[in-house]
Amino acid sequence: MSAKSASEIEIKQTKTTTHPTEPSEVIEGRITLAEKIDEYILRMGYTSVHTLGVVVQLLTVGKVRLDFREYSERLQLADKADIMNRTDAVLLVENYIASMAKTETAMAPDYDLTQKIIIQAPKRTI
Repeated sequence: MSAKSASEIEIKQTKTTTHPTEPSEVIEGRITLAEKIDEYILRMGYTSVHTLGVVVQLLTVGKVRLDFREYSERLQLADKADIMNRTDAVLLVENYIASMAKTETAMAPDYDLTQKIIIQAPKRTI
């Protein structure tokens, strides 16, 4: 089990824009898991099972790919030692969200929510 908190877990992020009339742009960078959870909560809401599902897959498998309306995103743990079992991953995410709810006021609803999210399991090679 990783003893790290969400703010200590670093992830690699690759965003590829998917605008139909413009060329694709690829942006790579690093971000903490806490920052990514914050982003998804703002985008999908506190009660979104998508946020939990995405982050748990990232923590248990080590990578995840999402397709949003305006871009696709690939996330990968920077350190494979941060991979954990499902129970620990769910607990880490729930504790982080609970700590946020205590320190922040309720957010206004976002009426421009993402309409399509595709979560793909990684392709396994034999």
